[in-house]
Amino acid sequence: MDLPRHRLRPLPVLTALLACVLLLAACGGSDPDTEEAGTEAAGGDSAEGGADGGGGEGATFVYAAAGVPDTLDAWSNYQGDPTRVQMYEWNSVLVEYDPTAVDDPCTTMATTENVRPGLAESWEVAEDGTITFRLREGVVSPYGNELTADDVVWSLNRARELSPVVQFLTDDLANFSEDAFVAVDDHTVEVHTEQPTALDVSVFTYPLFTIHDSTYVQEQAGEDDPQGNEWLSTNTANFGPWVLESFEPGQEAVYSAHPDYWNDEVRGNISDLVIRNVDESSTRMQLIQTGEADYAEQPSFQEYADLQETGGVEVLNCISPNRDTLMLNNAFEPFTDPEIRRAISMAIDREALVQGVYLGFAEASTTGMSRIYLEDTEGAATFSYDPDAAREVLEGQDLSFAIMTSPTRPGAHAESLGVQIQSMLSDVGANAEIDLVAGSTEFSDRYFAGEYEAVLYLEPPALGDPYYSANLYNTTVSFQNSFGYSNADYDELALEIAHTDPGPERQEAIRGISDLIVEDVPQVYLVERSYNHAFAEGISGYLNNPHGQLLTYVMSKG
Repeated sequence: MDLPRHRLRPLPVLTALLACVLLLAACGGSDPDTEEAGTEAAGGDSAEGGADGGGGEGATFVYAAAGVPDTLDAWSNYQGDPTRVQMYEWNSVLVEYDPTAVDDPCTTMATTENVRPGLAESWEVAEDGTITFRLREGVVSPYGNELTADDVVWSLNRARELSPVVQFLTDDLANFSEDAFVAVDDHTVEVHTEQPTALDVSVFTYPLFTIHDSTYVQEQAGEDDPQGNEWLSTNTANFGPWVLESFEPGQEAVYSAHPDYWNDEVRGNISDLVIRNVDESSTRMQLIQTGEADYAEQPSFQEYADLQETGGVEVLNCISPNRDTLMLNNAFEPFTDPEIRRAISMAIDREALVQGVYLGFAEASTTGMSRIYLEDTEGAATFSYDPDAAREVLEGQDLSFAIMTSPTRPGAHAESLGVQIQSMLSDVGANAEIDLVAGSTEFSDRYFAGEYEAVLYLEPPALGDPYYSANLYNTTVSFQNSFGYSNADYDELALEIAHTDPGPERQEAIRGISDLIVEDVPQVYLVERSYNHAFAEGISGYLNNPHGQLLTYVMSKG
């Protein structure tokens, strides 16, 4: 069934932009061929050993993080990856991804078509798009209050009021009504839409839709803080698997297992979770090598390669929806010509980048849409490496431009990536200079102002769905389209994906937009990133989700 259409709209306020940039940050990856799926960390049998803290019942999991947020109130002050780590661990959402729906989640990713019940035991979608969630009965927070529809409505309204990211998800990606969230009875919630889309249920997998114990929050916060903003900055009260024991802003968060968690049968044996800020990736690597940490977040590609050779460390290399990309600003006159953009694309040896920059921790982009969205790539248009054809197009153009790079995006490898691309472009007669911007604020400001000729960037969708990815940058009205690409056919195909149920018709639209990207090159997609994880030996139970976060409550140690 085709769903009714609504127009694509940009975020209404500029102040939302920085928060949405932070929303989309994600990790990098490596080559699935070097480490087979089904390892201990990926769900095989546990082995002896593990990091400090011991195995068996009551194990402590130490997470050496690249950052810990200054506040736990992600709605008032979202801080990117450090915030994501905390929120996904809370896992107090109505629905969640089901990575077990695919045969091997390390090599085949679940998408928004693979969503299972969370706090909502079931849901129905009416012809007019109204979603009716039936909540589980008997679900209690660590403070003894049972989950009710009032908790859901209070939490969702608070999120929508405070968070520009939630506003984007509910008002621009989806099209929820102004008073969308309605408590029908104690265990039934309705969500009303102006016009339905294919993402209206799966959007609730995102942890900014965390359901709080609103009774407890309001009791602790008091009348002067009815939304609990100040209290929730250093506390949690939700219906997930963890209880916050202590929080040192910017330094450490310590959790213990919620003894009455509703889904305790899926728990591993980890009873205590310590998420500790460790600034330097080299230090994080040392901690996991010495057994002082069970997980090291975001090592460099070289450090991942070194860890693969280290005894007592397990490196997983799993599929993700993330891609690194070179954006060409159409405000720079040569890049308004799709033939020039295609020439830039043909000049880049993606396989050489995979080996030289990513050290095998990525795969070359071949199709316009990510590999996880295309059920069949046979006969699909593909990117080609053809420097001779690129030289022929660029001959006599005297093409010179600057590529803005930053360790902020796509990561610490950005400068090395820029240098490699610079060399490849020089070989076909284009002169590219590297414009290195170290500061994240300056880089973000310049990106959204369109103050660049080309920029190395990252496309990490918050929701594993082709519509989200297609709409994220390249539609004419996308709030992140600072490079000025506009194609009516592209916009129409994006809408078709948004408003068509999963099946052959949706796949046809996905294939159509993928082929259009190869032909018209709205941006130059470089590599398909992977989710890489470095675990101490003896950690098991990891399931690869589209968001790439651990969900340590389902894992075991020792």
